[in-house]
This record gives sequence, C-alpha cells and structure tokens, in this order.
Amino acid sequence: MKCKSVLLKPFNPMVYLCLVILALSGCGSGSSDEDNNGYIKLYNASSNAPGIFLTVDENLDEDTVDEIEVTYNSVAYTKVSANNALDKGTYYIELAWQDEESSARSDLEIVYEDSVKIVKDQIKFIALMGDVREPTVLQFDIDLVDDDGDDDNDLFNVRLLNIHPSYQSVDLYMSKDNETFNEAILIDTAGFQALSDNIKVEQDQYIYYVTPAGSTEVIYTSVDQTYSAVSQYVIVLRENTGVGSSPFTIDSIGVNGVTELEDVDSEAKFSFYNGIALNDYLPDYFGEIDVEVKLDGQSEVKFSQLGLNQFSDTTITSNGDYDFYVSSSNTNKLYVNNALLSLQENADNTLFLYGKKDPIDDDNDGDIDENNDGIVDGYETTVKTLTVTKSSSASIYSHGIKVINLADSDDFSRVTFYFVLSDEIIATAANKISVLQENSASVNLLNNTYNVYAIAPIDGTDIKLTSMYMVLNEDSKEQYLIFEADPSASSGYKMTLVNQKTDD
Repeated sequence: MKCKSVLLKPFNPMVYLCLVILALSGCGSGSSDEDNNGYIKLYNASSNAPGIFLTVDENLDEDTVDEIEVTYNSVAYTKVSANNALDKGTYYIELAWQDEESSARSDLEIVYEDSVKIVKDQIKFIALMGDVREPTVLQFDIDLVDDDGDDDNDLFNVRLLNIHPSYQSVDLYMSKDNETFNEAILIDTAGFQALSDNIKVEQDQYIYYVTPAGSTEVIYTSVDQTYSAVSQYVIVLRENTGVGSSPFTIDSIGVNGVTELEDVDSEAKFSFYNGIALNDYLPDYFGEIDVEVKLDGQSEVKFSQLGLNQFSDTTITSNGDYDFYVSSSNTNKLYVNNALLSLQENADNTLFLYGKKDPIDDDNDGDIDENNDGIVDGYETTVKTLTVTKSSSASIYSHGIKVINLADSDDFSRVTFYFVLSDEIIATAANKISVLQENSASVNLLNNTYNVYAIAPIDGTDIKLTSMYMVLNEDSKEQYLIFEADPSASSGYKMTLVNQKTDD
C-alpha cells in the first residue's frame, strides 16, 4: 500500500510550524524479520483496579508440554506491560487480579476472558478501563512500523486514544516546547474509545493541547515532552484523577513504559503534620507550632497552634515554589526560616515536621567534645521536613501504605515493619518493608486483616518497638503509617494509621 503524505496547516494561519505529519494507514516498508512473531501489550486504565495480570493460553482444553501458557507480571493503574512476543495464531486471554497471597493463575480472580488473534508484525494492544468489577476492555491491532525513512528523517510515530468518558470527541494539537497554542498544529480528532491512524512527527520537544472537537478553547496544556528516537507511541487522553482542575491527563505510552504528562497549569495541594516530639533540646516548644506559607509577595496561608500529632487543613494553590516558616506558638521563636515548599502540578503533598537531635558544634570545626572529656558538649534539636506525595490510587482490592519513620534514636538507624497475616508469624511474613529514620517507603497490600509490628535491631537483638491491628477492605483508603516517639509507651514509640486523604 502506498503511503499518503499530508501537510497539516497550523491553527494560526499566520504562523508556519516546521512540522510535517504523514497520516498513515497500514504503511511501512515491511519487517525484515522472517519469524512469525506478533506481540501482546496490556494497558491498565481502570482507576479502581489493583495490578492486573494477563494470562495467555494456547488451548484451554489441553495441557501439553509444548503448549503456550503464560501469566505475565501484573500491570498497575496507568501502567503498561512490555511488548510480549508470541507466535502468530489464536489464543485465549484472561485479565485478573490477585486476591490471595499466591499469584498463580489458579488463584487469580478473573474479570475478563476472550480469544485474540496474534498477527505477525502486529501488536495486540489491550486497554482495561472503567470499573474493574464490570470493566470495559478495548482491543486494537497496531502495525509495527519498520520504516527506514523514520531514521533518515528523524521521525517518530504517534497514535491517539481518547478514553475520557465525558468527552466523545476532542482535538489534539502540538507545538514546539518554546511555542504556544497560537503556533500549534491540529494533529487529529480523537473519538471516544477509538484509536487513530498512525501519524509521523519530527523528533523534538513538544507540548500537547486538548480542546473540545471543533473548538479553540484549551482545556489541557501538557508539560513538555522530548521525543528523540525512532519509536511508536500511543497518546492516551484520559480522565485526570489528580487534584488539578483540568479534566485531562495524558499517558504517553512507548515501548519501555508510560510517561504521565500533567497539565502544566494544574493546581497542587499541601498540608502539614506536626510530628515534633517534646524534648529538652528545643527551647520554647510546648507541643504547638505556627506554620506560615508565603504563596506570593502579598498573600499567605497560616496554620496557628498546630498541635503535636495533628494535621493542618489542606490548601489548594497554583503549582510552583514557595517559602514557609515554622515557629513556636507560645513564644514565636523561629524554628524554620525561609524553607522551600516546591509544589508539582496535580500533586497532593504532606509535609511532615519533626525534630532531630544533633550534637552542638558552635565553631563548626567538627569537634563535638572540645574539652576532650569523652562527653559530647551538648545537644540541640533541629526542626526538619519530610515531604511525601499522596497516592492517587483508588484501588478497591488492594491499598498502598506509605510508612513514615519520624523516629529520632541513637539506638537504631532503621525500622522494619512486618505486616503479618493470620497464618503467618513475623519470620514468615511475606509483606515487610525496612525504612530508615527521616525517610518514607511504600508497600501495597491486599485486602485482609494484618498484625503490624515495628522491629529494630538494638545491640545485636531484634526488639519489638510497637505493634497494631489493621484491617483493609473495599472501603479503605490509601494510608499513612506514622512511626514516631511516644513517651507514654513502654518502648517510647507508637504507630498511627491515618487516611492519606483526610478530606475525603
């Protein structure tokens, strides 16, 4: 088939954008590979789904040595599998999620079954979307592009897929990264759940713009994205699940994964948590702080008398870089001065404030025992900040736990958190995570009942610092597990479990 070249006119007829787009339908020079391989690829676009497993089976009724039967690694929300090679032919597929500790095929909960035909030099692209309990599954055949002209002319390949349920049709424009919508070119109109023909574009840095079909009202402007290699991309226009007001987010799906492109103008949210423990080395602190954020030269947000182990209200504002200050509510003594609050677009951040005891070194010579008596001359507590971005996941069958370690101890440097099921003991627990002091880490857990233990090595012995009981079910939210000092506890520490999105 002969390829048709189309030079698209720019949106603004007064401005010429040196971008040539060739609209292709099944075009290419053909593969030089003589094998029979085709490919299958899974994209998980179901916002309340956990990781989804794809199983491919050559024959459901037989189980022979030569039969192809494989279950690929799970694919999380907004993520994509690799291009998995298969011999051409017809196969049965299953999409499923893991509802037990085993990820064996027989233990997975199936949400979709079908047969598919794998064609040589084609990618069978499968997109799971909607509610995972009754999902919509889209299937598309994408020709592998093998065009020597792409390399000679520094081109890359793009297809559009609109899966936003509230927009039956939208227009996608592109401009160079140093230009605006005035210079943008209409790439194509994307119908709901329809994959466009292949489009060839010059390699460069680009900005995407989304408008309602036939309109010039921009409802989404992407951060810039670099395309510097001969490759194939599916540009997915999907519903924004972040905190920004733009209705869209773009997933740029390439061979090696997904790049999420937020709206450059998306708002951001932030809140503070007072985890500053009472101690003798922080003068004038009695458990309450004032936090002031300078949003610009004139306006500010202030949280007054933020108590120990309390979260502030959540504030939404433009993304960008701001300053914040922390002081004693009782004496106004300044603990944090002109600290950076950097808010990324579409993100919801919690800033955990905590105290860190350090030896005093007034002359900054590195010597904390000036009189050489073998005793540290003195200590002081510095107020520090640990910034954590809340998860945007809404999975109903599994939940993310962000563990926040605010401990300040000379006896240990890290704590291991064990999530123990009823048929396990600590030594056999499948789910555990080790977190350094002043750090955070994440673990994803299936719905179940867990005994949670915080254990640290002290003088060569593992010590159980504290424990708690935790139940996760379909109504649960993504959680913070906060580990911090508690003078009233026998070990001096406690764990607290709170919803990441406290305003839900």
